[in-house]
Amino acid sequence: MKALKSYKIWQEEKKLGLGDKWQDNGYLFTRWNGEPMRPDTVSDWFRKFVKMTDLPPISLHSLRHTSATLQIMNGIPVRTVSARLGHAKTSTTSNIYSHAIQSLDAKAAEVLDDIISPLRKAR
Repeated sequence: MKALKSYKIWQEEKKLGLGDKWQDNGYLFTRWNGEPMRPDTVSDWFRKFVKMTDLPPISLHSLRHTSATLQIMNGIPVRTVSARLGHAKTSTTSNIYSHAIQSLDAKAAEVLDDIISPLRKAR
């Protein structure tokens, strides 16, 4: 968030410097004059960045999936993850990330078994 706030301040300075040449659309990430970026701009940059840094081939979409899966696996409610992903319905998130939800359910069953096991042994 700190980096985004700094970027926003920098953008506001650019906006003031350009005056009426700035096309205000409310976006944070824009072209030099405030126009919306083309959708593939960030993807193209990221693809070049991955090659340049010898990272394994991964796409931005893969990072999105990884982020969502890690959140679910760490107990973040599906409703929260769904909202962060911009899904209109939590059922969309549940369907796409059912593998992570099932793993979390298995973990919950193990935890419950660990809790109950000492009770069974005490009888």
